[in-house]
Amino acid sequence: MFLAGCSSRQQVDLSVNGSGTAHIRISLSPILVSYLQDLAATVAGVRVPADQPVFDLAALRTAFSRYPALVLESASTPRPDTLDLSVQFRDVAKVFSAAIGTGPKFATFSNNGDTKTLSITVDREAIAAVLGLTPLSGSVAADVLLPPKGDSMSPDEYVSYLSWALEDYAKGQDIERVIRDARIDMVFRVAGTVISQKGGRQDGNTVTFSLPVTELVTLQKAANYSITFR
Repeated sequence: MFLAGCSSRQQVDLSVNGSGTAHIRISLSPILVSYLQDLAATVAGVRVPADQPVFDLAALRTAFSRYPALVLESASTPRPDTLDLSVQFRDVAKVFSAAIGTGPKFATFSNNGDTKTLSITVDREAIAAVLGLTPLSGSVAADVLLPPKGDSMSPDEYVSYLSWALEDYAKGQDIERVIRDARIDMVFRVAGTVISQKGGRQDGNTVTFSLPVTELVTLQKAANYSITFR
């Protein structure tokens, strides 16, 4: 979920054949929770209780069912502002292929003898594809919280834009700091030895890519990341 005020941590266990399991936790800031609850009340015409989870698990399961490359093993909301997912995949390179179609792939997984390389390309098309896997696909929330279509915003311009949109929900908090602190952490643990990586931090057989949300949603050109292991 590429929304400012939303942070995500994804722990991916990747096997040598490209299959694996992802454990994902998505956490929303109180500012974003209040905004989404008010938006839901406006759309539905009914006030949403403060303790009701923001995440619609039924809609989430429906979204995942459209993609046979993914198996949603579990989904829960331990708190109204938190979503925990466990997802299995048979081929990491095919995870987003159905959503992206014939365009550039979000991920490729290649074999060269006993050497394996996972390459990840993040651009606006990939971000749209990821949103397509969530209940926010086509939603008013995505339209409001993402940069306007066709606009080329810098990260600073996006922070100003979103601060204005959410200022009524700040309640004394530093809204710009909340927006700038939102991050997507992708942690890949490979079944083997990491030979090299691009764009992340390596610790043994684990590589972490930590990506600020404000930079992701305002990308003007593709960002590339990779892990090579055996």
